[in-house]
Amino acid sequence: MSFLVGLMPNAVGQNYEDAFNDFVRQNEQSFNRFADSINRQFAAALAANIKSFMGETPVVKDANPKPVRQPQYPNGDTPQKKITPPCPERDPERAPGNAPEANSEPEEVQSPIETPLPNNLKSLSFTIFGEDARIAVRPFQAELKGISAKDVSDFWLQLSECDYVQLLQYCQASQKTLAYNDWAIFQLVLRIAQQIYPSQYNEQTVLTVFLLNQLGLEAKVGFEESHLFVLVAIQQQVYGVSFCDISGLRYYIEDFNPAYHSNNKSFSFRTYDVNFPQKTKNLDMNLKRPIKTHSVNDREIKDSIINISMNMVQLFSTYPQVDVDVYANAIPSEEFCASLDRLLVPVFKDLSEYDAVALLLKYLQYGFDYATDDEQFGFEKPFFCEENYFYPQNDCEDRAVLFSFLVRYLLGMDVVLIDYPGHLATAVCFKENVSGASLLHRGKRFVICDPTYVGAPIGVEMPEFTQDDRNVIPLKRIR
Repeated sequence: MSFLVGLMPNAVGQNYEDAFNDFVRQNEQSFNRFADSINRQFAAALAANIKSFMGETPVVKDANPKPVRQPQYPNGDTPQKKITPPCPERDPERAPGNAPEANSEPEEVQSPIETPLPNNLKSLSFTIFGEDARIAVRPFQAELKGISAKDVSDFWLQLSECDYVQLLQYCQASQKTLAYNDWAIFQLVLRIAQQIYPSQYNEQTVLTVFLLNQLGLEAKVGFEESHLFVLVAIQQQVYGVSFCDISGLRYYIEDFNPAYHSNNKSFSFRTYDVNFPQKTKNLDMNLKRPIKTHSVNDREIKDSIINISMNMVQLFSTYPQVDVDVYANAIPSEEFCASLDRLLVPVFKDLSEYDAVALLLKYLQYGFDYATDDEQFGFEKPFFCEENYFYPQNDCEDRAVLFSFLVRYLLGMDVVLIDYPGHLATAVCFKENVSGASLLHRGKRFVICDPTYVGAPIGVEMPEFTQDDRNVIPLKRIR
């Protein structure tokens, strides 16, 4: 009630709830008039501007094979002092590479938007990132009669006349209150479309693009001879996914229908080269804040040492492969960081920079079992930090990402990633003079630290690599 008073302080003698509802209705009417105008304009332009394009085969990040076995430093010895690996109990029945499943009986949750459910509304209920979601909407009556540009244009107009505002509000609330990034919002929209048009892949496609555009994210409908698919513009390079460049933007292909999903060959298709009238942006894959939950999260993996957020792990399982700086710069969950504070901060409190980095390096080298992504998953899957504590094995990319985060988070030191052919390592900037293999980057000296090269001390580089093989990837400071 205090919110309503603050919103309309001059509404003396008026029922505040009625006044607020009037305010909402007036603004919704204004929004609907505006949205109706731009959607009509766009639907007409869509049908009139269809052109042919070519879908390209996916980009491969690095064709050089990773070591099948973890490389060993010839003079390395098992360290006498190392941190007990803070790894949770492993579930022997968990199949490596499978996306984690939510608890079969999740706790009662509340949606970010609580909506009354009159008789003319239906409830969409689904699970996303391990959380139950419910949205109250009026039934969608829009019908897609075919897959021609005219059919899609007509369907777009019908969608614009449906009551989709609640869907937009739910997505916006998830972005604001649950810290969903663009990729999480994209996944949310995909699930909403699947709920509204179950098993109707072409309708799901158009509704997804429709909602993304209203939310300010750039996407288009792609037309093949027998089906439709989503073209979504993404800021970062995505690997292993077919794409097309249109008017200077790179669009990646998301196909609802598994019968047509193919990422191993080029193909021709049609789409429109006009932009949605409302300003849109390319989807950003960066995770600048950890997603939150709207219930008590009892689906974390826990033991006496470390906690990880299963909601975050569920989100990570949906990610395609992107550049490694996205993984390394992502902010982990509060549960994970709190565990590091409790477990590791006291260990490093009185250590010098050199001793602290050396201890972390040995922990990464000896504390995890090694396996290539191809061996563990059958495809390339770099890990975000927390995934190192969920899956039973990791490789050089995963260790470099985790090591770089721990050094920045626990020690406050600058770190860069070193991308070699078929291998990833790190380099750390010390205040003191540290000997060994190093490089200069932006006026600072970084010393090689390889968390995969077992037994290798600070300053030792794998012998098969030279300075010409180093590709430096700068990382952001954490604190």
